[in-house]
Amino acid sequence: MAKFQYNRTTIHYDKSGEGIPIVFIHPPAMGRIVFRLQEELNRHFTVIMPDLSGTGDSIGPEHHVTIEGYAKEVKALLEHLTIRRAVICGYSAGGCIAQEFVLEFPEMVLGLILISGYSEVQSLGFKYEHLAGIYFAKKFPAFLRYVIATSHTEDPILRDEISIHMKKANQRMWFQFYEQALHYNCSQRINEISVPLLLMYGSKDFTNQHLRTYEKNANHQAVIFPKTSHQLPTKNWQLVNQTIIGYMVERIEKSH
Repeated sequence: MAKFQYNRTTIHYDKSGEGIPIVFIHPPAMGRIVFRLQEELNRHFTVIMPDLSGTGDSIGPEHHVTIEGYAKEVKALLEHLTIRRAVICGYSAGGCIAQEFVLEFPEMVLGLILISGYSEVQSLGFKYEHLAGIYFAKKFPAFLRYVIATSHTEDPILRDEISIHMKKANQRMWFQFYEQALHYNCSQRINEISVPLLLMYGSKDFTNQHLRTYEKNANHQAVIFPKTSHQLPTKNWQLVNQTIIGYMVERIEKSH
């Protein structure tokens, strides 16, 4: 684990491997631990996994969370590492940050990967899921940690690691991340994304309905994993990793 200072916050991150860099951006409160099973990609690429401020080991004064602010935080991380361009991968609400980064700093991006991602909350059910996250993060954070950890894995060791890591999150910044993701909307800017775009969804995940929004982007590739729900990085990690490798080899390395 390494660290650097940004806006009076100590940002912690993991960096390993060599080759084209991939930055993994986590959902609210989960931190870099949710990508534990993507670490093996470091055999092929440079893998970078930060804890965004207010999450996990990234310690500093409480501040108001915005998607734009987190995108700037990712930019600061790449500048700290003197990395000019990288592939940006966001999972779930972390995909909002990934998309904002690509739209605001396109010169720093080689490709975009969204795992269970969305350009805006489009359905009533998905809106209520965000509202429930906000409510439980405010009122019953221990219960929400339990639900999220157990829904991501049946491995008791990884489940406990996720729960313990989530417990470190700043509670107010946790639900603010949910609020920001609820109101985020880049649907009208999808066609501005010029880099290769990889989308991954589970067939049982209702967020796969958002795929229609991305069909206007001619440079996208979509993969639907059968019999899988939202938690792809942990529950279907082998296929996720294989898909990322294929995307990197076929679409990024050839143009890099």
